[in-house]
Amino acid sequence: MGAIASVTAYYFISDQWIDSRRRTSIQRRKAASEHGAAEDQASASMEAMAMAKGSRYSSLMIGGRFVNPFETWRDKTLWDFVRWLATRKSGNGVPGDRQQLAKDLPLAEPHYALLDGFSDQRSVRKRKDRVDSDATKQNESPMCYAEYPSVESLERDDTMTATWLGQSTCFVQMEGLNILTDPIFKRRTVYSWLGPERLRPVPCQLEDLPMPDVVLVSHNHFDHLDIDVVRALGDAVTWYVPLGLSSWFARQGVSNVREMDWWEEAEFALDEKRRFTIVSTPTQHWSGRSGLDSNCSLWSSFLVRGARSSVFHCGDTGYCPAFKEVGRRYGPVSLAILPIGSYEPRWYMCHQHTNPEDAVLIHKDLGAKRSIGVHWGTFMMSDEHYMAPPRDLAAASAKH
Repeated sequence: MGAIASVTAYYFISDQWIDSRRRTSIQRRKAASEHGAAEDQASASMEAMAMAKGSRYSSLMIGGRFVNPFETWRDKTLWDFVRWLATRKSGNGVPGDRQQLAKDLPLAEPHYALLDGFSDQRSVRKRKDRVDSDATKQNESPMCYAEYPSVESLERDDTMTATWLGQSTCFVQMEGLNILTDPIFKRRTVYSWLGPERLRPVPCQLEDLPMPDVVLVSHNHFDHLDIDVVRALGDAVTWYVPLGLSSWFARQGVSNVREMDWWEEAEFALDEKRRFTIVSTPTQHWSGRSGLDSNCSLWSSFLVRGARSSVFHCGDTGYCPAFKEVGRRYGPVSLAILPIGSYEPRWYMCHQHTNPEDAVLIHKDLGAKRSIGVHWGTFMMSDEHYMAPPRDLAAASAKH
């Protein structure tokens, strides 16, 4: 008991010291930003003002761990976690009747003709007969699209496709580029026998999709980074990840990885004409795959810009002021992929997960033309009703 008490006291004191340093850094950045903005306003230097704001929302590391440089963040304590567990609601309203669940969360098969039609021939893969899919095992056939425009009628260079595959996993196509975001195709988050289970089967397998060109990983939580996908794709794709995560990929035998700090830009080219800028932008969250690596790597959102369109992949986040700056620098955004689930109870979740109203605010901050609400209806890891996110999103959209 003495040893446990000593370790608990050590971590408590360490967390208090880090948080104190974090708050001091935030105040210093705020003062420097306001001072710089005042000077820049006098000199009318918009570029200098942007630099001052970017510095305020740059990544921050204290004591070898990344921390959130936002006043809107509050670290959770062990006692917060215990309190949440002790007061958790159970069930999330998920019905035991599979037919009712299938009605509420219908399973749609990806539009393969569209995905193949908007991929270069090099990316199209022969699709296997999916006799062993999760849907088949549950005696269920995914819905097919009944109505859609013919692929031939669409202008490839001016059309973007986006397919949500559950949680924050999306397959996006823009100007010939195939993008996969926060990939997870597992039935459970951690192992086949451990972690929250999907409410519904995965709509397809990785090998059913055209080959991605790039994969965007917002952070290393299990429900956003599937080790099986990493090993399957390996160095055949380029992985864009936050700072501190390339060493984990190296342990999986993957080296085609680009680590990025907030506001850092990277170039990706399909060929001489089709070039893209990939930007790592701030979010308010945390990282870790075990109790020993908490916040050893950064967390990020990503913006991909082509010649005519752009897509913003948010990952997990609480609402913070950085989104206004992202929109000011890079908006308007053609498509934003925004999280709308895992948000109750608000006292515990609000700093790390947006609710639908927060997502609407981010949509407006980015100047997004269209947005997709993700991170719901897949794994239940919070207390809201399993169908609350779309209902709350409709109410928030009407309000704003």
